[in-house]
Amino acid sequence: MNSNETSRAIWMDTPLANLASESARMAGVGDPNDAGWTWTLPSQYPDLIPLGGGIPDAPTIPTEQFREALNAVLDEEADDAMVYGGWTGFDGLREVMADRQNRIEGLDLDADNFIIHNGSSAAMDNIAKGFINQGDVVIVEGPSFSGIVETIQAYLAEVVEVPIDGDGISLEAVASAIAEAESAGKTVKMIYTIPDYHNPTGVTMSDSRRRALLDLCAVHRVLLVEDGAYSELYFDDAAPRSMYALSDGYGVMRVGSFSKVAATGLRIGWVQARHEITSALSKVRYDMGTSPILLRAMARYLKTGHLETHVAEMRDLYALKCRTLCDSLEEHCAQYVRFARPEGGFFLWLECIGASASEVRVAAAEEGLIFPSGSTFFHDPDKARDKYLRLAFSSASVEQMRQVGPRLASAFRKVVD
Repeated sequence: MNSNETSRAIWMDTPLANLASESARMAGVGDPNDAGWTWTLPSQYPDLIPLGGGIPDAPTIPTEQFREALNAVLDEEADDAMVYGGWTGFDGLREVMADRQNRIEGLDLDADNFIIHNGSSAAMDNIAKGFINQGDVVIVEGPSFSGIVETIQAYLAEVVEVPIDGDGISLEAVASAIAEAESAGKTVKMIYTIPDYHNPTGVTMSDSRRRALLDLCAVHRVLLVEDGAYSELYFDDAAPRSMYALSDGYGVMRVGSFSKVAATGLRIGWVQARHEITSALSKVRYDMGTSPILLRAMARYLKTGHLETHVAEMRDLYALKCRTLCDSLEEHCAQYVRFARPEGGFFLWLECIGASASEVRVAAAEEGLIFPSGSTFFHDPDKARDKYLRLAFSSASVEQMRQVGPRLASAFRKVVD
């Protein structure tokens, strides 16, 4: 055996787990439930209705307008766009974003209140790197978006899951979790919440719940991470004021993204926070920033005002899709599911009656319906009861929404009967 063969044999006999980091060893398998990926469908049923990923309606994505902005950057700003852009992101985009958020919520933000990332997941990674120490307690909602929760866990935090009700995260459960952790000598570092049109439940946190949560966090010096990915996608009335606005940013970091209001492929997300926080976050960022080409193109696109028109049209479209889906389910599946109609966002959360969610999901795939089981969204396996399904109504057509009820009813009959 020559030296190369010997080396290869050594590596073949070396388990990767022996070399992996502690966070990699403790991480779950994970499920890219909002990446738009799908399971393999039976070949005999090609008529797929995609209800799995939280992605925008593809035919309405403003491709041409963004192409114009991108071409203008390459024509007029290529020298600056083709070099590293810095850790905080293109100043011009941060200024436009600050002006836009000031108009939306009546704030007094400037460019330094923003640090731009490769999507909101990278923004959360920066927050975790900047503020979480090994063993810190981070409180999350159960259920919640698993991608962010796994990011938190990767920094060796102790993730504590608390329930969510019709008004948002349970204050009683949060207070109990903080008290238990503090009595054990642990540091409760932060709470992660999706207050507007929650993923996966669709719930919107009430104004009174927001204010009470801010007070609780301040008393215990617990940071609040507010995920606003869906905040602009309301159907009728806007959600209550953000917790960032209510607190003037004290103790709050707000995570945002253009993925849900424009296109997931842009991969432009951000942290909105007070200057002292964004400055701290920039000190633990080592990736040389986000693509200057994309950020400059997005700045041009925002300045045209086209995004405001696009978002307004999307609100009407998603409201129609959601209404159509709910009507279809009420007509055909009333004996099989319970749900509350969301007031915005992308998701409908179903509670199954008389059948396990995992069995229904498999039977639904045979009917051409693709969606995740609700257990995907719980961190604590003891709380992941096999009774929930999440349907994303954002990417399928209105006509497809009408077909969901009959197909899902057929899936339930297969399981129940």
